[in-house]
Amino acid sequence: MAIGLTGALALAACGGASDSGANSSGEIKGTIDFWMGDPIGDAQQPIMQKLADDYAAAHPGTKVNLRFLGKDAHQTYLTSIAGGSVPCVALIGNTWTPEFAALNALEVYADDPKTLQGTYVPGMIESTIFKGKSYAVPYDTGVRALIYRKDLLEGIGKTAAPATWDELREAALAVQAKNPGVNGFGIIGGAHWYYLPLIWNWGGEIAKQSGDKWVSEAGSTQSVQAFQFYSDLLTKDKLSPAGASAWTAADVDKSMGLGQTAMMVGGSWDLRTILKQAPDLESKLATAVLPKGPGGNNDTFAGGSNLAVFRECNNKAVANDFVKFMMSKENLVPVTSNLGLLPATNDALAQEKATGSFSAPLFKAYADQADHTRSIPPVASWGKVEGANSIVNAMQSIMSGKKTADAAMKELADQVNQAIG
Repeated sequence: MAIGLTGALALAACGGASDSGANSSGEIKGTIDFWMGDPIGDAQQPIMQKLADDYAAAHPGTKVNLRFLGKDAHQTYLTSIAGGSVPCVALIGNTWTPEFAALNALEVYADDPKTLQGTYVPGMIESTIFKGKSYAVPYDTGVRALIYRKDLLEGIGKTAAPATWDELREAALAVQAKNPGVNGFGIIGGAHWYYLPLIWNWGGEIAKQSGDKWVSEAGSTQSVQAFQFYSDLLTKDKLSPAGASAWTAADVDKSMGLGQTAMMVGGSWDLRTILKQAPDLESKLATAVLPKGPGGNNDTFAGGSNLAVFRECNNKAVANDFVKFMMSKENLVPVTSNLGLLPATNDALAQEKATGSFSAPLFKAYADQADHTRSIPPVASWGKVEGANSIVNAMQSIMSGKKTADAAMKELADQVNQAIG
């Protein structure tokens, strides 16, 4: 049965009254475990604990045991799934959803993910899908946008952010020429989230589904051109120091905070880090949605988390109702706004844009960028690709000149196919 989104949002997902936790009158009672990963800063633990306590107070006879798993959350989940000691509800990384679904650990949320369109941020819907069904509820999302020094761009006659990657390159070169010692653009060679989306921007696909299998498109013309362009920003245009081939976001955040970089791609969390490091830069900084590539889009990854109910939960009535409680706009927006994340439902996102922390001019671009997001291919074994660092190795081999872009990307395609085939 396809799951609709009217009425009890999550009760429909797993059955409802026939599960333990609901008595004959429809009242719910009992205890559930709710797991999360490593807390985001100091704020998340008390915020989520209050949410659990508020639910119990509003539903006498229920209790939600909240547990943060720490940095080893992924392995803890896998161990718990293997041992049959899972929680009822979990807030899991969106890239883990297909993996856990493949292990038959999660309840189906929607038989037809198309029924979720219009309710959730599109890129986050993709992250819940495995073999044509949705296995979780999109909860929050974190996106990257363009952070730039508007004073430096104004110095070269630019009053608006670059709209395309070619315009960004041109502006970065001009800023660098006029401001010795300033990097035109912060290259991040050591983290693939910053350049893998360029494949989409160039009109390509990371992988395509062929029957029951996914096949890598890393060797396509668009993929090769996208990676070559990013590499050239470093090796030919020298818009960052040579060592940027190994830089991560933390390196560019630091460089931006020191006034040494004019533009970068970064999340709202990066922007907050920069402002904490250099509050005097606030009046000089601006943000914008990402530039478009030759493919005509500026899509980027929709990072974030999904709420999932585990199949072996022994109190699905409470679990489903708790998910419904968490997903209400009244409860969702205060959480995500406080944590610097975006809500994954369209109605909550609209409220966030209007009155939340992302309504501020410096942060509004992130809410706008959320409309231009996609997810990684929904295959259970995608983690093997990331774990092997295959994408970063491909980019760094191009940057170092050890391989041509064509050779590096064809090799990457083979590695991805071995991992996900």
